[in-house]
Amino acid sequence: MKLVLFISFCLLVTSCSNSSIDGAIADIKNIEQNNKLKNSDSLINSYLRFADANPKHDSASAFLMKAAHICVTSSKVVKGARLYERVATEYAGSSMVPQALINGGIAFATIPDPAHAKKLYDQFITLFPNHPRIEEVKKWSEYSGLTDEELFRRFEARLNPKDTSN
Repeated sequence: MKLVLFISFCLLVTSCSNSSIDGAIADIKNIEQNNKLKNSDSLINSYLRFADANPKHDSASAFLMKAAHICVTSSKVVKGARLYERVATEYAGSSMVPQALINGGIAFATIPDPAHAKKLYDQFITLFPNHPRIEEVKKWSEYSGLTDEELFRRFEARLNPKDTSN
């Protein structure tokens, strides 16, 4: 009898948990569809609350990516960059990690925090050496943190290579 009660209790808790997750996802979808709220702090906070409460859920990393994108495009670049970094750290096995590292690096580069940008670019290079965007990210890593003068000198050197035939 105790076993039956325990199993019933576990099923009740699981069903309540699933219905609260379903409710939270439905609430997020409603906010996403509201044109006045689709880039709002309300939506960002809903994404974050969901990911914090349900870190193992399939939607958690996608919601963090969406929150990061909204932050970066609405002048909350530091927060967005940190959210991209969070996806790369907390969801290391996710297919979103390459894009999170790229987006996070770009966001940190615009703050500007070139050292942090380079760290994310280098992490991408290490983790995804065969990714289609690897050459692009290698260039970003190479140029990250250079002064305008250093960038100019490198650019000029590529345009006017020295004649080495003499």
